[in-house]
Amino acid sequence: MNEHPINYDSRQALNHFVHLKQNIRMFGMKVLSLQSIMQMNMANTELIKKIEKKFGRELRYSQECEALVEAIYEETGERLGISTLKRLFGFVGQTVTPRISTMDIIAQYVGYPNYDLLLKDMEKDSDISAFSPVDEIDVAEIQTGTQIQLTYDPNRLIVMTYLGTSKFIVNESQNCKLQKGDIVRVTHLAVGFDLLASEVVRDRNNLGPYHAAKQGGLTSLEIII
Repeated sequence: MNEHPINYDSRQALNHFVHLKQNIRMFGMKVLSLQSIMQMNMANTELIKKIEKKFGRELRYSQECEALVEAIYEETGERLGISTLKRLFGFVGQTVTPRISTMDIIAQYVGYPNYDLLLKDMEKDSDISAFSPVDEIDVAEIQTGTQIQLTYDPNRLIVMTYLGTSKFIVNESQNCKLQKGDIVRVTHLAVGFDLLASEVVRDRNNLGPYHAAKQGGLTSLEIII
């Protein structure tokens, strides 16, 4: 079943570990849920509009984040890091999902008690797409029945539904060796990383591991809601 032989060297393993570590966001003993990450991604544009409306002007330059930090502090009594706001507005580095405590402070700045209430209000006013792009999925965080669409080069597409216990059933497969009805076991998916399944079961026959997207990794990853 391998599109390419599985052959991890120590550098690949280390890079994968660092990527996972950098994308885990802990606050107390609570981890930000996949649903919250999806909602943050979908609502980010609307949230930025609300921040800029409260601030009184559009933020076009990264230097303006310093003034925004002070404005948030004056309004809430809480001080956010300048780099946090720069990442939120896409001025520097890779866009990441902020801590929920950060989002609560931002919600208070624009007039809401917490981020959950802000999000619910934005959902009422927004036309949210049925496809929610994400950077990565920890399978342990998703619910049974969740549908996922992923793509990789050249022109590969897979749609699959989560069955539980790290297993997915393939609903659609374009230009790759997986077939509709295959059961695949996957524990983690991330844009830019290979697609690795520890096993593929077809017609009750275990075909072994599956390794794809080795050249460049997954190009897109979406939750279908």
